[in-house]
Amino acid sequence: MLEWVISIDITAGIAVLFVAYLVYVVCDWVLYKQVVAGGPADRFVLITGCDSGFGRCVACRLDGAGCYVIATCLTQEGTTALQDTCSSRLTVIQMDVTDEDSVQQAFSVVSELLHPHKGE
Repeated sequence: MLEWVISIDITAGIAVLFVAYLVYVVCDWVLYKQVVAGGPADRFVLITGCDSGFGRCVACRLDGAGCYVIATCLTQEGTTALQDTCSSRLTVIQMDVTDEDSVQQAFSVVSELLHPHKGE
């Protein structure tokens, strides 16, 4: 019976690793084949939640691909860490998505960064 449980655990672990690999491959394909198709020049991308995790990863990858990235972070620590990691094409804004004033301030910064018709 114990072998049966161990076998199920191993199978579940392999399935989780396989799904994680598929997510990585799909994200890589979307980032480099779809988002940056035709070159990253003059492309602006706004990403929220860049303190850590997927948001931070995507911001760094798109910055590395040559896109202009506007990244929002909740904390000052996340803001500083992201600025230290990425190029000058990346603009970091500290924003709390649950605070309307914070969102309005971020909107003002983004509006100033984008030239007319750049965000269309």
